Formats: sequence, C-alpha cells, structure tokens
Amino acid sequence: MQAALQIFFIMMAVMAPVILVVFISEYFKNKRTTNAQLGELKKELHENSTDDLEKQIAELKERIVVLESIVTDRSYDLERKIGSQ
Repeated sequence: MQAALQIFFIMMAVMAPVILVVFISEYFKNKRTTNAQLGELKKELHENSTDDLEKQIAELKERIVVLESIVTDRSYDLERKIGSQ
C-alpha cells in the first residue's frame, strides 16, 4: 500500500508540471486567437458603422436639397407672407 502511494506521488510530481505547461500553452494560444478575432470584429464594426454613417449623410443631403427647394420656392415665400399677416 505504501509503495503504491509513493508511486502515485512520484507520478503526480512528474505529471503536474507537464499538465501545467500544457494548460498554460493552451491558455496563451486561446488568448492569441481570441484577441485576433476581437480585432477583426472591431474592424468590421468600425467599417459597418462608417457605412451606416455615410448612408445617413447621403439621406440628409437629399433632405436638405428638398427643403432648400421648398424654402426658395416663390409660392412658399408668398404663402408665408400671407400667413403672417
């Protein structure tokens, strides 16, 4: 019984550092891949948000053109003058 227990402790003393090295190397490998994926997702998010903002700017420019045409229209100006009296 004592011999079996001693062999078990020897095996644990030998295997513990090996297992520790494996866990540490897997942790850093996983951390590298996770950071790479996070970087790609941040880049994609930035590109998508830029595209969305460009679309919104284009839509707002179209609305400005329409509003400018309404405001500079002579009949609109006349209606405004009549309405204020």
